[in-house]
Amino acid sequence: MKEYLGIVQNFILTDDKKLKHMQSDLGLKSTAKILDECEWQINYKTDLYLDDIQSLYKKYLNDYTIYNNVQDENFRWAETTLALVNEIKAPYVFYLTEDRMFHNTTKEEFSEIVDEMVKNDIGWMCISKMWKYSKTIHPEISKQQNLPPYMDNDKHIYTYLSKNSPYYVESVDSIWRKDVLVDSLTDLLGKNHPQYQKPHMLEHYHPNWLPKRYPNMLCAVTKKEIIVSDDDPGYEKIGESGQFK
Repeated sequence: MKEYLGIVQNFILTDDKKLKHMQSDLGLKSTAKILDECEWQINYKTDLYLDDIQSLYKKYLNDYTIYNNVQDENFRWAETTLALVNEIKAPYVFYLTEDRMFHNTTKEEFSEIVDEMVKNDIGWMCISKMWKYSKTIHPEISKQQNLPPYMDNDKHIYTYLSKNSPYYVESVDSIWRKDVLVDSLTDLLGKNHPQYQKPHMLEHYHPNWLPKRYPNMLCAVTKKEIIVSDDDPGYEKIGESGQFK
């Protein structure tokens, strides 16, 4: 999996609830069981809990770099994230937010998913709100938009053409073919927007533009809910990171 997938994080913690989650068995320990072989490029955007974060990553990861480019009035999320992405050697990049949980999958299963993405030349696979977009070949969100069912040609993923995407926004919580992510971030460089310091810049500046830019690009969604978040149904909210405010 290492040769195909790299991990990028650009985040901030503003309360100890998120920190305690990252230090728990469902936090980085669980994530590293799946993604420890990959290259990680990380920017931690504050000095708060910096020593804790550095110790945590040192404990569970080997191939990683942590920067401490602090989020001040001059900080720009797109520019900083693009610099991290350009450091990744693999052809796919997973933009990973700190509250994602991986206890519903295994390294073997996840590696097979990545293999299927490479085999199909998938351009984008969103991992946010899998409960809404996965688990069935024709989810309700697609039916509501009069979109066709997904295509079912693989063991772990459904596929669809970008022009048939059920997603209303280009969520950063995704696994991207590197060139597609670079293109999306490059479009944001120097742009003025209230969210210029934060990941929501991507979603707010241009809602899902992929169907227009790459209408026939093959996209994917997993067949099962392999990754969950603290704001998914059935999970308890784990404090606030300050990232998306």
